Amino acid sequence: MTRTTDPVMILIFRGTHQVLSAEKRLKGGGVALRLIPVPRRLTSDCGLAIRIPLDQRDRAREILSRARLLPVSAHLPREGGEYDPVPL
Repeated sequence: MTRTTDPVMILIFRGTHQVLSAEKRLKGGGVALRLIPVPRRLTSDCGLAIRIPLDQRDRAREILSRARLLPVSAHLPREGGEYDPVPL
């Protein structure tokens, strides 16, 4: 299985400051992540989102909850470029 087909989750935040703070906390907590442009089908006041492996969802929720940096929304990519909203 290649990296691009591994299940991922997209985290959307309120603004750039929150995204960068969340990135720092998640990296410090050992969560693999990538900063990405917000996908066109998802809206955000900020142009950045965080993509994490789905298997690190619980760890990410724990870290972000403790830091009071929970995303405004989380999404699972679907085939065809669509996204399903899900709880973090």
